[in-house]
Amino acid sequence: MGIFSLSSSLISDLRFHFSKQGGVGLRLRVFDRIMCFANCHLAAHLEAVNRRNADFDHIFRTMTFSRSSNLLNNAAAGVSSAAQTLRGTNAAGISPAEGKPDLAEADMVVFCGDFNYRLFGISYDEARDFVSQRCFDWLREKDQLRAEMKAGKVFQGMREALIRFPPTYKFERGKPGLGGYDSGEKKRIPAWCDRILYRDNRSAPTSECSLECPVVTSILQYEACMDVTESDHKPVRCKFHVEIAHVDRSVRRQEFGKIFLSNDKIRGLREELHYVPETAISTNNIVLQNQDTCSLRITNKNGNDKVIFQIVCEGQSTINEDEQARDYRPRGAFGFPRWIEVTPAAGIIKPDQVAEVLVHHEDFRTLEEFVDGIPQSWWSEDTRDKEVVLLVNVRGSCSTQTRTHRVHVRHCFATKTVRIDSKSSSSRKHQGSSHQRPALRHMGSASDMADDHRDLHGL
Repeated sequence: MGIFSLSSSLISDLRFHFSKQGGVGLRLRVFDRIMCFANCHLAAHLEAVNRRNADFDHIFRTMTFSRSSNLLNNAAAGVSSAAQTLRGTNAAGISPAEGKPDLAEADMVVFCGDFNYRLFGISYDEARDFVSQRCFDWLREKDQLRAEMKAGKVFQGMREALIRFPPTYKFERGKPGLGGYDSGEKKRIPAWCDRILYRDNRSAPTSECSLECPVVTSILQYEACMDVTESDHKPVRCKFHVEIAHVDRSVRRQEFGKIFLSNDKIRGLREELHYVPETAISTNNIVLQNQDTCSLRITNKNGNDKVIFQIVCEGQSTINEDEQARDYRPRGAFGFPRWIEVTPAAGIIKPDQVAEVLVHHEDFRTLEEFVDGIPQSWWSEDTRDKEVVLLVNVRGSCSTQTRTHRVHVRHCFATKTVRIDSKSSSSRKHQGSSHQRPALRHMGSASDMADDHRDLHGL
């Protein structure tokens, strides 16, 4: 059994400066089911029944765990609405309008500790006689906690295993056996002060464990440790058998895979998500000299679907005299180098339309360039050619897949002889300049482009 998360909580009773009452809590998430354990010390004295009830109510309502653990509640899928209703209405009488406490949201809750509920309507001697005869059935009828729970005043919706052990309070320290009950001046009446109560997902005792009722608990052992003599209380221990319904994720993935392959509707949706409309770019090579502007045209060849494009810079290199790229530096999140401007770098292209992207070289002397943190001024000008690789990523308006076109943009100094292959030369002629742009079928009217801009940000 894997415990995937754990958080804790502490509640102190601040109503009295020297009070020892309060509670601590622990929350576990096991197989996406939430289990909470609260250890409490409630108000003492025989007559303080209402105070004990109020202590429980205060602890139940105010015990909170880390706020980030709200995600755990969302992750606990499969909890039935019936179980949620049981937790929301029975637990301390909390209405939905007030918001559910963390303990009310749990699939399983265990309260344990010194609850301090006593026996009523019975004398010290009578109680000792019944204990010595092990007549616990009659003593249980005098149990304050049993009576208050039956009246719905405390521990609402919770259960306790059948008590088959002697009262756990009050004993003289170091004195073993049932003869160790308090025989001093106060002669406190024996009582079951130390208890363990619990709640699971069941709305009925016969409910079986399922995804609708994911946590079902049964008691294997409930007893007092009567051989402990170091305290005036006897510790109580309870052994639970907990069934947890959970989804086998590997099996679920396999079943989902079968559905994806066999269901025509789902297969069609998958194909739609993977579909990228056909696009074309006007060139894969652009050559710029100082302050040149060239156009890169992206054509949406699909007559029905829009295309979303985004241009990023993959990296930059320096071209040596031997035409070999050197000093490659990935750009990644650094964007475009300062010497190149791409406008627009993203957009939406309507069906059968063309988007024109302007690639402009910034003059070296008007925009200071930094290389490895060192400013390059006119007297240290690097006259080597530079080249960047632009990635034109395109996808459909509803697709999750992308298709990438690579465009090499090279800057050659005007004082040098431009040496590029015939493909690059023809591409540059085809591109024209900022003063000689070919007639294009544009992406749409100004209002259409404004709508597309809003659509782009909404995707």
